[in-house]
Amino acid sequence: MAQKIIVQDGEWNEEKNRFHYAKELESGNILFFHAPPFAFPQDEIDFLLAQRQSGSASRKNIAYKPDLDKVTNHVVDDLVSTEKMREVLRNYSNRVTKFLSVLLSPYANTWKRDYASFRPFQEQGRKLRLRARNDLLHVDSFPTRPMHGARILRFFTNINPKEGRKWVTSKPFGDLAAEFGGSEVPFPLSAGFTLKDRLERKMKDLLSKTGIKVPFRSPYDVFMLKLHNFLKENEDFQKNCPKDYWEFPPNSCWAVFTDLVSHAALSGQYALEQTFIIPQRALLLPEKAPVNVLERLSNRNMIDPVYSTQMFADRS
Repeated sequence: MAQKIIVQDGEWNEEKNRFHYAKELESGNILFFHAPPFAFPQDEIDFLLAQRQSGSASRKNIAYKPDLDKVTNHVVDDLVSTEKMREVLRNYSNRVTKFLSVLLSPYANTWKRDYASFRPFQEQGRKLRLRARNDLLHVDSFPTRPMHGARILRFFTNINPKEGRKWVTSKPFGDLAAEFGGSEVPFPLSAGFTLKDRLERKMKDLLSKTGIKVPFRSPYDVFMLKLHNFLKENEDFQKNCPKDYWEFPPNSCWAVFTDLVSHAALSGQYALEQTFIIPQRALLLPEKAPVNVLERLSNRNMIDPVYSTQMFADRS
Protein backbone atom coordinates (compact mmCIF):
# COMPACT_ATOMS: atom_id res chain seq x y z
CA MET A 1 0.00 0.00 0.00
CA ALA A 2 1.15 3.54 -0.72
CA GLN A 3 2.93 5.70 1.84
CA LYS A 4 3.04 9.50 1.98
CA ILE A 5 6.58 10.84 1.61
CA ILE A 6 6.77 14.46 2.75
CA VAL A 7 9.16 16.59 0.73
CA GLN A 8 10.52 19.40 2.90
CA ASP A 9 11.40 22.84 1.59
CA GLY A 10 14.76 22.92 -0.13
CA GLU A 11 15.40 19.17 -0.02
CA TRP A 12 15.15 19.00 -3.79
CA ASN A 13 18.32 21.09 -4.05
CA GLU A 14 20.32 18.19 -2.62
CA GLU A 15 21.43 16.00 -5.50
CA LYS A 16 21.18 12.77 -3.47
CA ASN A 17 17.45 13.31 -3.01
CA ARG A 18 16.74 13.42 -6.73
CA PHE A 19 17.35 9.69 -6.96
CA HIS A 20 15.69 9.11 -3.59
CA TYR A 21 12.37 10.67 -4.58
CA ALA A 22 12.28 8.97 -7.97
CA LYS A 23 12.75 5.61 -6.23
CA GLU A 24 9.99 6.40 -3.76
CA LEU A 25 7.60 7.11 -6.65
CA GLU A 26 8.59 3.93 -8.48
CA SER A 27 8.01 1.98 -5.25
CA GLY A 28 4.39 3.07 -5.26
CA ASN A 29 4.53 5.95 -2.79
CA ILE A 30 3.07 9.47 -2.94
CA LEU A 31 5.28 12.56 -2.73
CA PHE A 32 3.60 15.31 -0.73
CA PHE A 33 4.31 19.05 -0.61
CA HIS A 34 2.69 21.30 2.00
CA ALA A 35 2.74 24.17 -0.52
CA PRO A 36 3.55 24.56 -4.22
CA PRO A 37 7.35 24.30 -4.59
CA PHE A 38 7.30 26.99 -7.27
CA ALA A 39 5.80 30.45 -7.78
CA PHE A 40 2.03 30.46 -8.23
CA PRO A 41 0.72 34.05 -8.38
CA GLN A 42 -2.51 34.64 -6.48
CA ASP A 43 -4.08 36.42 -9.44
CA GLU A 44 -3.77 33.24 -11.52
CA ILE A 45 -5.37 31.18 -8.74
CA ASP A 46 -8.16 33.73 -8.38
CA PHE A 47 -8.82 33.56 -12.12
CA LEU A 48 -9.15 29.78 -12.01
CA LEU A 49 -11.45 29.83 -9.00
CA ALA A 50 -13.72 32.33 -10.75
CA GLN A 51 -14.25 30.20 -13.86
CA ARG A 52 -17.79 29.00 -14.62
CA GLN A 53 -18.24 26.58 -17.47
CA SER A 54 -21.38 26.54 -19.64
CA GLY A 55 -22.93 24.19 -22.16
CA SER A 56 -23.10 20.40 -22.48
CA ALA A 57 -19.33 19.98 -22.26
CA SER A 58 -19.24 21.47 -18.76
CA ARG A 59 -18.70 18.08 -17.19
CA LYS A 60 -15.26 17.74 -18.74
CA ASN A 61 -11.95 18.83 -17.29
CA ILE A 62 -10.24 21.72 -19.04
CA ALA A 63 -7.12 20.44 -20.77
CA TYR A 64 -3.94 22.17 -21.91
CA LYS A 65 -1.82 20.49 -24.60
CA PRO A 66 1.75 21.81 -24.34
CA ASP A 67 2.85 20.48 -27.72
CA LEU A 68 0.09 22.52 -29.42
CA ASP A 69 -0.11 25.35 -26.87
CA LYS A 70 -3.85 24.77 -26.98
CA VAL A 71 -6.69 24.62 -24.45
CA THR A 72 -9.65 22.27 -24.95
CA ASN A 73 -12.99 21.86 -23.15
CA HIS A 74 -13.04 25.46 -21.91
CA VAL A 75 -16.69 26.15 -22.61
CA VAL A 76 -17.29 29.89 -22.24
CA ASP A 77 -18.46 32.65 -24.55
CA ASP A 78 -15.65 35.02 -23.57
CA LEU A 79 -12.61 34.75 -25.87
CA VAL A 80 -10.56 36.86 -23.45
CA SER A 81 -11.14 34.28 -20.72
CA THR A 82 -10.13 31.48 -23.06
CA GLU A 83 -6.85 33.20 -23.85
CA LYS A 84 -6.25 33.86 -20.15
CA MET A 85 -6.94 30.20 -19.37
CA ARG A 86 -4.34 29.18 -21.94
CA GLU A 87 -1.80 31.53 -20.38
CA VAL A 88 -2.45 30.35 -16.84
CA LEU A 89 -2.33 26.64 -17.69
CA ARG A 90 0.77 27.18 -19.82
CA ASN A 91 2.46 28.88 -16.87
CA TYR A 92 1.45 26.08 -14.51
CA SER A 93 2.71 23.41 -16.91
CA ASN A 94 6.03 25.17 -17.39
CA ARG A 95 6.57 25.72 -13.65
CA VAL A 96 5.81 22.12 -12.74
CA THR A 97 8.09 20.89 -15.53
CA LYS A 98 10.95 23.15 -14.44
CA PHE A 99 10.64 22.07 -10.80
CA LEU A 100 10.39 18.34 -11.49
CA SER A 101 13.35 18.59 -13.86
CA VAL A 102 15.35 19.21 -10.69
CA LEU A 103 13.55 16.99 -8.19
CA LEU A 104 13.28 14.06 -10.61
CA SER A 105 16.33 14.71 -12.75
CA PRO A 106 16.72 11.01 -13.75
CA TYR A 107 13.60 11.43 -15.89
CA ALA A 108 13.98 14.96 -17.24
CA ASN A 109 16.09 14.22 -20.31
CA THR A 110 13.82 11.50 -21.61
CA TRP A 111 10.27 12.12 -20.40
CA LYS A 112 7.45 13.34 -22.58
CA ARG A 113 5.39 16.20 -21.17
CA ASP A 114 1.75 15.31 -21.59
CA TYR A 115 -1.42 17.27 -20.90
CA ALA A 116 -2.07 19.61 -18.00
CA SER A 117 -5.63 19.94 -16.76
CA PHE A 118 -7.81 22.08 -14.54
CA ARG A 119 -10.52 20.19 -12.68
CA PRO A 120 -13.13 22.79 -11.68
CA PHE A 121 -15.92 20.40 -10.70
CA GLN A 122 -16.77 18.82 -7.37
CA GLU A 123 -15.81 15.14 -7.59
CA GLN A 124 -18.35 14.00 -5.01
CA GLY A 125 -21.63 13.23 -6.75
CA ARG A 126 -20.28 14.12 -10.18
CA LYS A 127 -22.52 12.61 -12.84
CA LEU A 128 -20.30 10.66 -15.21
CA ARG A 129 -20.59 7.28 -16.91
CA LEU A 130 -19.23 4.45 -14.77
CA ARG A 131 -15.89 3.99 -16.51
CA ALA A 132 -15.20 7.75 -16.45
CA ARG A 133 -15.89 8.21 -12.74
CA ASN A 134 -12.95 9.45 -10.69
CA ASP A 135 -14.43 8.36 -7.35
CA LEU A 136 -14.00 4.64 -8.09
CA LEU A 137 -10.68 2.93 -7.43
CA HIS A 138 -8.66 2.28 -10.58
CA VAL A 139 -5.20 2.34 -12.13
CA ASP A 140 -4.75 4.80 -14.96
CA SER A 141 -4.91 3.79 -18.60
CA PHE A 142 -5.51 6.10 -21.56
CA PRO A 143 -8.07 4.53 -23.93
CA THR A 144 -7.03 6.64 -26.94
CA ARG A 145 -3.30 7.12 -26.21
CA PRO A 146 -1.48 3.81 -25.71
CA MET A 147 1.61 3.85 -23.45
CA HIS A 148 3.47 0.79 -24.82
CA GLY A 149 5.00 0.17 -21.41
CA ALA A 150 5.84 3.79 -20.57
CA ARG A 151 4.78 5.11 -17.15
CA ILE A 152 2.12 7.69 -16.18
CA LEU A 153 3.46 10.19 -13.64
CA ARG A 154 1.08 12.89 -12.38
CA PHE A 155 1.63 16.02 -10.30
CA PHE A 156 -1.44 17.56 -8.61
CA THR A 157 -2.13 20.91 -6.94
CA ASN A 158 -5.19 21.68 -4.82
CA ILE A 159 -5.96 25.37 -5.24
CA ASN A 160 -9.25 25.20 -3.32
CA PRO A 161 -8.85 27.79 -0.53
CA LYS A 162 -11.17 25.96 1.90
CA GLU A 163 -11.62 22.31 1.01
CA GLY A 164 -9.13 19.44 0.98
CA ARG A 165 -9.10 16.95 -1.87
CA LYS A 166 -9.97 13.52 -0.50
CA TRP A 167 -8.47 10.41 -2.02
CA VAL A 168 -8.55 6.70 -1.32
CA THR A 169 -5.85 4.24 -2.42
CA SER A 170 -5.71 0.46 -2.39
CA LYS A 171 -3.46 -2.32 -3.61
CA PRO A 172 -0.64 -1.58 -6.09
CA PHE A 173 -0.70 -2.84 -9.66
CA GLY A 174 1.41 -5.94 -8.93
CA ASP A 175 -1.02 -7.24 -6.32
CA LEU A 176 -4.03 -6.47 -8.51
CA ALA A 177 -2.50 -8.16 -11.57
CA ALA A 178 -1.61 -11.23 -9.50
CA GLU A 179 -5.12 -11.40 -8.03
CA PHE A 180 -7.19 -10.75 -11.13
CA GLY A 181 -4.85 -11.29 -14.09
CA GLY A 182 -5.37 -14.47 -16.08
CA SER A 183 -8.83 -15.06 -14.61
CA GLU A 184 -11.19 -12.07 -14.39
CA VAL A 185 -8.84 -10.05 -16.61
CA PRO A 186 -7.28 -12.41 -19.17
CA PHE A 187 -3.64 -12.00 -20.12
CA PRO A 188 -3.43 -10.92 -23.78
CA LEU A 189 -1.36 -12.75 -26.36
CA SER A 190 2.26 -11.73 -26.80
CA ALA A 191 3.14 -8.85 -29.08
CA GLY A 192 3.14 -10.34 -32.55
CA PHE A 193 5.93 -10.25 -35.11
CA THR A 194 4.32 -12.34 -37.82
CA LEU A 195 3.78 -11.00 -41.34
CA LYS A 196 0.12 -10.34 -40.48
CA ASP A 197 1.10 -8.34 -37.39
CA ARG A 198 3.64 -6.29 -39.32
CA LEU A 199 1.14 -5.55 -42.09
CA GLU A 200 -1.48 -4.47 -39.54
CA ARG A 201 0.98 -2.07 -37.92
CA LYS A 202 2.00 -0.72 -41.32
CA MET A 203 -1.64 -0.08 -42.27
CA LYS A 204 -2.29 1.80 -39.02
CA ASP A 205 0.85 3.85 -39.55
CA LEU A 206 -0.33 4.85 -43.02
CA LEU A 207 -3.78 5.78 -41.73
CA SER A 208 -2.33 7.89 -38.94
CA LYS A 209 -0.25 9.85 -41.46
CA THR A 210 -3.44 10.79 -43.27
CA GLY A 211 -4.85 12.29 -40.08
CA ILE A 212 -7.04 9.35 -39.11
CA LYS A 213 -6.53 8.49 -35.46
CA VAL A 214 -6.02 4.75 -35.16
CA PRO A 215 -4.46 3.96 -31.78
CA PHE A 216 -2.31 0.86 -31.86
CA ARG A 217 -2.52 -0.83 -28.47
CA SER A 218 0.19 -3.15 -27.30
CA PRO A 219 -0.87 -6.22 -25.29
CA TYR A 220 0.19 -4.19 -22.24
CA ASP A 221 -2.26 -1.40 -23.12
CA VAL A 222 -5.02 -3.93 -23.76
CA PHE A 223 -4.52 -5.41 -20.29
CA MET A 224 -4.26 -2.04 -18.52
CA LEU A 225 -7.49 -0.76 -20.07
CA LYS A 226 -9.33 -3.97 -19.23
CA LEU A 227 -8.02 -3.85 -15.64
CA HIS A 228 -9.06 -0.18 -15.34
CA ASN A 229 -12.59 -1.03 -16.46
CA PHE A 230 -12.81 -4.23 -14.42
CA LEU A 231 -11.87 -2.50 -11.18
CA LYS A 232 -14.43 0.29 -11.65
CA GLU A 233 -17.16 -2.21 -12.53
CA ASN A 234 -16.36 -4.64 -9.69
CA GLU A 235 -18.64 -3.71 -6.78
CA ASP A 236 -17.08 -6.30 -4.47
CA PHE A 237 -13.60 -4.88 -5.03
CA GLN A 238 -14.77 -1.30 -4.55
CA LYS A 239 -16.51 -2.21 -1.30
CA ASN A 240 -14.21 -4.76 0.31
CA CYS A 241 -10.64 -4.09 -0.86
CA PRO A 242 -8.19 -2.68 1.73
CA LYS A 243 -8.18 1.11 1.69
CA ASP A 244 -6.09 4.03 2.86
CA TYR A 245 -7.78 7.42 3.04
CA TRP A 246 -5.95 10.67 2.31
CA GLU A 247 -6.76 14.34 2.43
CA PHE A 248 -4.64 16.81 0.50
CA PRO A 249 -5.31 20.19 2.11
CA PRO A 250 -5.73 23.55 0.40
CA ASN A 251 -2.55 24.79 -1.31
CA SER A 252 -0.84 21.38 -1.18
CA CYS A 253 0.69 19.34 -4.01
CA TRP A 254 1.37 15.65 -4.53
CA ALA A 255 2.92 13.38 -7.16
CA VAL A 256 2.29 9.70 -7.90
CA PHE A 257 2.64 7.06 -10.60
CA THR A 258 -1.08 6.55 -11.25
CA ASP A 259 -0.55 3.44 -13.36
CA LEU A 260 0.96 1.74 -10.29
CA VAL A 261 -1.10 3.07 -7.36
CA SER A 262 -4.81 2.25 -7.45
CA HIS A 263 -6.59 5.44 -6.45
CA ALA A 264 -9.83 7.41 -6.51
CA ALA A 265 -10.77 11.03 -5.88
CA LEU A 266 -13.73 10.91 -3.49
CA SER A 267 -14.32 14.64 -3.17
CA GLY A 268 -12.72 17.99 -3.86
CA GLN A 269 -13.01 20.85 -6.31
CA TYR A 270 -10.52 23.09 -8.10
CA ALA A 271 -7.41 21.00 -8.71
CA LEU A 272 -4.66 21.26 -11.30
CA GLU A 273 -2.67 18.38 -12.71
CA GLN A 274 0.32 17.89 -15.00
CA THR A 275 1.08 14.50 -16.56
CA PHE A 276 4.45 13.18 -17.70
CA ILE A 277 5.09 9.99 -19.67
CA ILE A 278 8.25 8.27 -18.44
CA PRO A 279 10.03 5.79 -20.73
CA GLN A 280 11.24 2.49 -19.36
CA ARG A 281 14.87 3.35 -20.01
CA ALA A 282 14.68 6.24 -17.51
CA LEU A 283 13.43 4.13 -14.60
CA LEU A 284 15.62 3.46 -11.57
CA LEU A 285 13.60 0.42 -10.46
CA PRO A 286 12.39 -1.07 -13.75
CA GLU A 287 11.47 -4.36 -12.11
CA LYS A 288 8.61 -2.56 -10.33
CA ALA A 289 7.16 -1.09 -13.54
CA PRO A 290 3.70 -2.51 -14.37
CA VAL A 291 4.77 -3.77 -17.80
CA ASN A 292 7.62 -5.81 -16.34
CA VAL A 293 5.42 -7.14 -13.55
CA LEU A 294 2.84 -8.15 -16.14
CA GLU A 295 5.41 -9.88 -18.33
CA ARG A 296 6.66 -11.90 -15.35
CA LEU A 297 3.13 -12.93 -14.38
CA SER A 298 2.02 -13.82 -17.90
CA ASN A 299 5.36 -15.06 -19.25
CA ARG A 300 4.53 -13.13 -22.42
CA ASN A 301 5.96 -10.20 -24.36
CA MET A 302 3.67 -7.24 -23.66
CA ILE A 303 5.14 -4.49 -25.86
CA ASP A 304 6.44 -3.86 -29.35
CA PRO A 305 9.79 -2.03 -28.96
CA VAL A 306 9.28 -0.20 -32.27
CA TYR A 307 6.22 1.62 -30.94
CA SER A 308 7.68 2.26 -27.49
CA THR A 309 10.63 3.97 -29.19
CA GLN A 310 8.44 6.00 -31.55
CA MET A 311 6.50 7.44 -28.60
CA PHE A 312 9.51 9.51 -27.60
CA ALA A 313 10.90 10.34 -31.04
CA ASP A 314 9.36 13.82 -30.87
CA ARG A 315 9.75 14.43 -27.15
CA SER A 316 8.32 17.74 -25.91
